Amino acid sequence: MSDHTKVERKLKTDIHYKNTLFRDLLASVHLLHEWQTRLAGLRNIRKEKKLRGSIARHMEFINNLSEYLAAHLDDIESNIKEEMKFSVKEVEGFHKELETDKKLAEAAKAAFDKAKANAESADEDNLEPAELKVLHAEYSKSWRAFRREKHKLDEVKDELKSEERDKEIFSRELKRIIVERHFLTEL
Repeated sequence: MSDHTKVERKLKTDIHYKNTLFRDLLASVHLLHEWQTRLAGLRNIRKEKKLRGSIARHMEFINNLSEYLAAHLDDIESNIKEEMKFSVKEVEGFHKELETDKKLAEAAKAAFDKAKANAESADEDNLEPAELKVLHAEYSKSWRAFRREKHKLDEVKDELKSEERDKEIFSRELKRIIVERHFLTEL
């Protein structure tokens, strides 16, 4: 199982896009700082005028990018909080399903063990072919039920691990958004 829902995949894509934008913003701020440092040391009026124009354009780009990124941070933060609320309900549902599947798997295992014991204890020479068929059918049915319930149990366990990992990723991302928002206010 371990497949993510469309919302989770979109959210992770948005987070990746936001991280890319933030890296671009950091690189742009670094470049702007280098240009401002270079401008302080220039003595040529023409080069100084060109560099001032470039700095002004780059500052406008940085401001536009930071405004866009701030709006994007708000969207991502609200989506993460909404998904985490849903995720908590989902995890509770998976825990309930896990308990139910455990009980069903135990019942299927008990039925399988009983059918196996009956089949082993039966003396094939004394049994009629019809009784042998019934024993075989009971054995096969209980084995399939056990396998099916074990498979469901494994799927639910995997999904719980996936949900816990997503919860951890999203909570770290919320902390990171707070830091990034502070950086944007300092620009």
